[in-house]
Amino acid sequence: MESNSTISKLISRLFDIRVLGIIAQVIGAIVVALTVSWFVGNVAGNLEALGEAQFICEDGSFSYRCAYDFMDSAAQFDVAETSFGMDYKNSDSYWRAIIVAAVNTIRITIYGCILTTLLGTLVGIARLSKNWLIANLSKWYVDIFRNTPLVLQLVFIYFSFFLALPSIKEAAASSNYVFLSNRGLNFPSLVPTVSFGVWAIFIAIGLILALVIWVVLGRREEKLGGTTNRALWAPAALTVPLIIGWFVASASSAGNQVMLVNDASGITGLENIPQVIAERFSVDVSELGGIRALADAGDIDQKTYKDSRLNVCAEKDSLEAANIDSELRALNLPYTIKRVKDADKAFKDFSDGKCDILVAEKGFIESEQLTLADTLTSSIVAIPESPIRLSLASLEGLNFAGGGKMTPEFAAILIALVLNTGANVGEVVRAGIQAVSKGQSEAARAIGLTESQRLRLIVLPQALRVIIPPLTSNYLNLAKNSTLAQIVAFPDFWTIMFTTVNQSGRAIQGMLLTMIFYLSLSLIISAFLNWYNTKVKLVER
Repeated sequence: MESNSTISKLISRLFDIRVLGIIAQVIGAIVVALTVSWFVGNVAGNLEALGEAQFICEDGSFSYRCAYDFMDSAAQFDVAETSFGMDYKNSDSYWRAIIVAAVNTIRITIYGCILTTLLGTLVGIARLSKNWLIANLSKWYVDIFRNTPLVLQLVFIYFSFFLALPSIKEAAASSNYVFLSNRGLNFPSLVPTVSFGVWAIFIAIGLILALVIWVVLGRREEKLGGTTNRALWAPAALTVPLIIGWFVASASSAGNQVMLVNDASGITGLENIPQVIAERFSVDVSELGGIRALADAGDIDQKTYKDSRLNVCAEKDSLEAANIDSELRALNLPYTIKRVKDADKAFKDFSDGKCDILVAEKGFIESEQLTLADTLTSSIVAIPESPIRLSLASLEGLNFAGGGKMTPEFAAILIALVLNTGANVGEVVRAGIQAVSKGQSEAARAIGLTESQRLRLIVLPQALRVIIPPLTSNYLNLAKNSTLAQIVAFPDFWTIMFTTVNQSGRAIQGMLLTMIFYLSLSLIISAFLNWYNTKVKLVER
């Protein structure tokens, strides 16, 4: 009997929840250890199979420390698109190509998350609308994009929409400012000049001053009651430093950008260019604005038009090109800007007589002007500069120049990700709104709040604690789904890494870098949203 009692006690203790928990943890640790051991052994076996050629150092020796030395070699392939003005040429290293691709992926992720949030919020609210049409349109949108593959949506958007758009010349003939063609979307953009740094200081001062006034007046309202018109005073406090800073920055940068003028052209400065061009066309200055229309209509011979208009040489995508373009547009002149890959090529074209003026940095023009002494006489003329210039796209040759550009590949992957993820976020927002007690909405209506105020001030702030956790998952899916950019040949991180692996044969190194990049990107997104979730969660007593 005693032995049976002992066995019963052992069995009862064995099946105790605490004992079972310890056993489960031990088994789990063993499984993890075996998995890691298998993974390490598998990697080591693959490394051995690949041979020492994968880890050759520059001095010819073998070491695992040299696994990424090949990344310093020239990539020898082009990257079709770069972001945020980054430069790349095929003679750059693999590291440079990977960095450019990483920035492209980050750009897609940032834009995608922002647009997805806006679209998802609108769709989530529309799903609960009392308007039958709005509610059903949003429902059909959600059903379609949640229940069809993202790959199919991406292929349809790229091949059936963007590649089916009109050619560049047809797009240019149908608009003056925004051009949508099979080469993408070209639109006006703001270009910061050299003096923008000075103006940025005044912007910071204005923002700080506006914030201080907003807080001080807000506290005064709470203390004394009534209103202090802080919605008027805060913007005014921001505007004054902006205006002062604009003039200070413009004055401080005077002479930084200049143009080199061929004295034989008769041009002595921006102010007399209209008169010089008017004499070439044998018209009055006031008629210059209609010269282009006459040339397009065939009333002016094309050769005469090309020979008589103002020709400018400039480096492609340079600040000087945007600056002179803005000035000449304001003068309403017939002109063209010959944009070349670098300033040296622009100077050569100017010295060969292919353009009337050359625009570039003052230091470059001063140094190059000395070489023209034996061939032609020239003068240096300052170009007025503002902290920001408006750059407009225009058809020059076989493509658009100036302004902002969104390629079909970038637009296709961005739109597909936003539409697909936005449908999921719309359902998340709808669920978050419905999770808020109906009594909250009834109380808001009882005190006279409008529907927009009810959503903005009462419902959405409380719904955030339900929305943010699943929203994090959707953002992470968007970042990882950006690898589908390879389908439309957009050079994101995965596409360029895949090319690097195929070209170098270093598969393990490439896959490790890919894992590290996407893991880091996901952890950053999660950390930010976890921090924001902590900030907006309800404080319980």
